[in-house]
Amino acid sequence: MKIDNSTYKAIKKDKKRKNRKPSRFEMSELGSYGRIRKKRNIKLVMVIFLLLLILADVLFSIIVFHTRKTWFIIIACVMSIPFARNIIDFVMCLRCKSLDNDTYKAVNEVSDETGRKIIYDLPITDEDGLIFVPAACVYNNNIIAFTPDEKDAKKREKIKKYINMVNDSDDRQCRIFVTDNLNTFKKEISRIKDSEGASDRDDELTMDRLYSLGF
Repeated sequence: MKIDNSTYKAIKKDKKRKNRKPSRFEMSELGSYGRIRKKRNIKLVMVIFLLLLILADVLFSIIVFHTRKTWFIIIACVMSIPFARNIIDFVMCLRCKSLDNDTYKAVNEVSDETGRKIIYDLPITDEDGLIFVPAACVYNNNIIAFTPDEKDAKKREKIKKYINMVNDSDDRQCRIFVTDNLNTFKKEISRIKDSEGASDRDDELTMDRLYSLGF
């Protein structure tokens, strides 16, 4: 007999999302172009630094005390935890491909022409995996995502499903549209009606929710 644990998964997912509290530095970087590339480089530096620190710690114990049965080995074991976490973060960043410079400039022009804010580099994780949205417009309860490398409609539908998590346990439902075509992206943004004052606050909450779905 198969037990339906979808409610438990939903509660666990929502709790995990609420526990993700970015630092002030991360908050200032969220939604900016090149954030993932910068994060990847930082994680790579941390991996190399921690690896060298662990190796130095182990070698010091062996050379000075001629044994591995010292507190230095315990310290090395403890340092292996952040080392492993940084490796995982680095690998996840490798799977996220930002827009190239030419495409970024073209998307920026769309933002200038339509007067709508575009946010960039949005990874979204779930128990089933990871998807990446290179650019998106969040405006007046609409999320228009641009994924130029995803030509397969099924993959875009999967991305839409991940983004739809912003609508979980929320009375306000956002319309979500995902496209791999820049002209369609611009057209969909232009179709959105101008928002009223209250909607601006809703858009900020939606963006915060999007950021909390990733890393």
